[in-house]
Amino acid sequence: MPREEVIDVREDERTPLLQTQSHQTAERNAKSEALGLTLMVLSALAFSTMSLLVSLSGRAFPSFEIVLARSIVQAGLGFIGSLWLGINPFGRKGVRKWLSIRGTFGSIGLSLFFYSITQLPLADATVIFFLNPTFTAILAALLLGEPFGWFEGICSALCMLGAALVSKPEFLFGNNGDDDLPSDSTTAGRMFAVFCALIGAVMAALAYVTVRKIGKGAHFLVHTVYFGLISSILAVPALMFFQEFVWPQGWYEYTMLFMTGVTAFIGQCLLNKGLQLVAAGPGTLMRMNDVVFAFLFGIFVLHEYPDIFSLAGATIIVTMTTAIGLRKWYNAKSASSRR
Repeated sequence: MPREEVIDVREDERTPLLQTQSHQTAERNAKSEALGLTLMVLSALAFSTMSLLVSLSGRAFPSFEIVLARSIVQAGLGFIGSLWLGINPFGRKGVRKWLSIRGTFGSIGLSLFFYSITQLPLADATVIFFLNPTFTAILAALLLGEPFGWFEGICSALCMLGAALVSKPEFLFGNNGDDDLPSDSTTAGRMFAVFCALIGAVMAALAYVTVRKIGKGAHFLVHTVYFGLISSILAVPALMFFQEFVWPQGWYEYTMLFMTGVTAFIGQCLLNKGLQLVAAGPGTLMRMNDVVFAFLFGIFVLHEYPDIFSLAGATIIVTMTTAIGLRKWYNAKSASSRR
């Protein structure tokens, strides 16, 4: 009796299903990354709005009072969010020391950044503070043993050139850098504000290095709680000894101070979620929006018009910090593919 020919149709049936599933997965990934990039742009907008509010509030309030207001609101929202999600707002015992160290560095950096915003054009203060990724790369190499080669060294040196163009020190530019100051600051006052922004960037870099040390040992809301609490504790004596407390007059000033904390908290939440949805490389590119929004707010809201030196310096700093971030992402991706 002739043997019946058996035709296996499973492979023919399986192939279109796999192609469809692969297409659907790719489509979902593309939508997820697009959402992540959108969230990071909105995060940059939120942080830039916070900086704008600081600049506007600085006309009525001392910088440490603005820090105190932001910190109280941020700590409160972080605490509520932690309880809502069932997270211990104080973190695990093993990382509390590092959370406190991270909060201290971040608080000092924030205070210095806020002071620089009240004394410099918004875009200049933001651009100088934007040096913190460069300082992070240097400190991570020194403290954590992360790679730092000739490429990072050249980018870092060019960032310092960009910072000089933005800050316009008198010994290089003469006494021509004071026309765009938002107040009656002197050249010495401007340079002190630039120095504060630089040290603030270093403090922020130390905070980021500490975050890497903690790793995934703490939810970002826990970082927010520690940051807010420690900033509040440090701001009170600083306000008492170095500045004078000013009571807000009317709902407008109360709203300005309150929204400084709200926009900072929203920006932190959007940034954290965005980083979960996009790769580090595109995420690094999205960081440029902080500087873009700062320039737009400075021009259209504060009427602070940057000169050619500030624009050139900002371009150099943004390009070099982005290059460092992209190279780090590429190296990590290459190392992962070789495993």
